[in-house]
Amino acid sequence: MSITLSSRASQIGDSPTLKINAKARALKAAGQPVVHLGGGEPTYPAPQAAVDAIIQKANSRKIKYTPSSGTPALKQAVLKYTQQHYAHEFEISHVLICAGAKQALFNFLLAAVEMGDEVVFPAPFWVSYPEMIKLAGGTPVVVKPTQGLRVSAEQIIQAVTPRTKAIILNSPCNPAGHILSADFIQKIVEFAEQKKIFLVMDDIYHQLVFDGAKTPNPCAYAKDFDNLVIINGVSKLYGLTGLRIGWAVCANKELIAAMGRMQAQSTSCNSDLGECAATAVLNGPQDCVKDLCAVLENNRNILLEELAKIPHIHVEKPQATFYSFVDFSYYNKDSNALAAYLLEKVLVAVVPGAAFGAEGYLRISFCADKTAIVEGVRRIAEALKNLPR
Repeated sequence: MSITLSSRASQIGDSPTLKINAKARALKAAGQPVVHLGGGEPTYPAPQAAVDAIIQKANSRKIKYTPSSGTPALKQAVLKYTQQHYAHEFEISHVLICAGAKQALFNFLLAAVEMGDEVVFPAPFWVSYPEMIKLAGGTPVVVKPTQGLRVSAEQIIQAVTPRTKAIILNSPCNPAGHILSADFIQKIVEFAEQKKIFLVMDDIYHQLVFDGAKTPNPCAYAKDFDNLVIINGVSKLYGLTGLRIGWAVCANKELIAAMGRMQAQSTSCNSDLGECAATAVLNGPQDCVKDLCAVLENNRNILLEELAKIPHIHVEKPQATFYSFVDFSYYNKDSNALAAYLLEKVLVAVVPGAAFGAEGYLRISFCADKTAIVEGVRRIAEALKNLPR
């Protein structure tokens, strides 16, 4: 009799973004001149406030367990940040500190979703949404655009059924880099309140915006804050992906407490060093955010200039994040095959659009330095010329 794994293990796939990262790293370690345009982390150096806090904490030689829901100091820093950017006062009991925004979202799903409950979200979507929803026993309900990369608020509303437990919105959007309009956010906030379903705002990119744009504030339209869950973290905004610190904020104390129990029984608590560094960076000078946005906006412009040299592709100008989502369907409608071809033939790593619910597209990151962006697109153009048709 052979030992078997759970049915859950066979139903959940690998993260496509982490998989491409691993393959690119392996090729580079083997001495191959890989250009990695699939990454989701800025190369921007860590803010000095975070570095100083880590050194000070390490020198104290007191690196211990933290409270399972986060240190009071970091919760206060999150409250201050939330008040500044969302113009609403929450309480310390409304905050849960997690090992990244990803864990915050997963804790929410574990705490809120029953077997068979539906969770609605638009495509293109972050690759982990469907898998995490399935892990929690829920059913992912993907709302696809009728054209382009944007769905309407009405399409989201029409997808809601009596089984819907939550709506997830990611604005600015990974992978497309667009910002949902204020009208869209207002309609969904008001609808979710009326229907008494959770609205999760995955706001991890909310300050990484370009051309003077702003991300609409969901709190401006909320009346009953018990169903509104705001998720954020330090990974993208400060380039501190290695800290693994994120958070959830919601006025529903019962929900936050339940999410905390899920965390306490899985990861126990967060890194002491990570929480100290996150506290310091949230309380410290914020010039680093403006500097990062300026670097990314310039990188975006360079990427768009280079992509414009490739015929038969289409890209909507990203308003935010550090991703472009490019339609390569003229060359190959199978994005997995095209991404594999580019990595094999010209050593350029990108992420296939199928992973985000949009076949025929590739996600190209502009996190990398300018030289890598120009060289990577040059290689892609060369590979497309030689693509068997």
